[in-house]
Amino acid sequence: MTDKVSQLARQATLRQLQVFDAIARLNSFTKAAEELYLTQPTVSIQVKKLSEVLEVPLFEQIGRQVYLTEAGQELHVAVKKILEILLNVEESIDRLKGISGGNIKLAVISTSQYFVPRVIHEFSELYPNVSVSMQVGNREQLIERVQSNKDDFYILGQPPEGLNVESVRLAVNPLSFVANSAHPLAKRTGLTLDDLKDEPFLMREPGSGIRSHIEKVFDEYGFVPNIKMVLGGNESIRLGLLQGLGVSVASLPTWIEEINDGRLAVLDVDGFPIKRYWYLVYPKGKVHSIATERLMALLKEAAGNLNVTKIQ
Repeated sequence: MTDKVSQLARQATLRQLQVFDAIARLNSFTKAAEELYLTQPTVSIQVKKLSEVLEVPLFEQIGRQVYLTEAGQELHVAVKKILEILLNVEESIDRLKGISGGNIKLAVISTSQYFVPRVIHEFSELYPNVSVSMQVGNREQLIERVQSNKDDFYILGQPPEGLNVESVRLAVNPLSFVANSAHPLAKRTGLTLDDLKDEPFLMREPGSGIRSHIEKVFDEYGFVPNIKMVLGGNESIRLGLLQGLGVSVASLPTWIEEINDGRLAVLDVDGFPIKRYWYLVYPKGKVHSIATERLMALLKEAAGNLNVTKIQ
């Protein structure tokens, strides 16, 4: 075994390991080539050389599907650790060098798009040599990313339970019933949930943090909404409300523009708005570059200055 390890260390290259990792993650030689900006023949040659070093095949192709062999699975476990160590070293060195480049990766729930892009734009103006990549998803998708340590930090509506993370409360994110301003209930005051029981309700998709939260609130009140449509994402809900398809419970800051210009109305329902928050979350022990720390500081400052008094 020691001879094989020495042989791998002597003859394999980091580029071969990167190519191998990309194919293993994407289950495709073509997608790996696209990700690494290489030609497919180059990718195939790199993997062939790596297989020759180990004297075993690393992949098997059945039809159009690529699978890791048992040896490939063993190697992939080690390669992921090697590449992660190298990434951590690079981030640590970038930290010592200061902000002269590098990458920041973050993932956010869709409601936080209300303020996060503006902060990223401000950051990019201050530090043009640092690239920022932002992924948007629902709570379930972001928790999967947290577990896989895919990003530098996350913005969630609630810190994930059972995970070893640090979390900082950013800002209030009130949730309330919203409808088209022309809706008959938009002008009424003192509404109760009983007044809404027959109204068509637009619900967020499974996995959404807002859906999970309002379902708990509805259970506490014994309220069963008349669900007309289940829609994925805030934008779909927003369009549905603007078209007068029903009512929904939404993050008010997300739609402050539509509310303030009179296209959407916040319904005066007893017990609402529900006070919720945005949280900045990252795994404990995560090594952040100076650039990442400064972006997080800007986000904290911007969140602290959010004005939601008009819509609470």
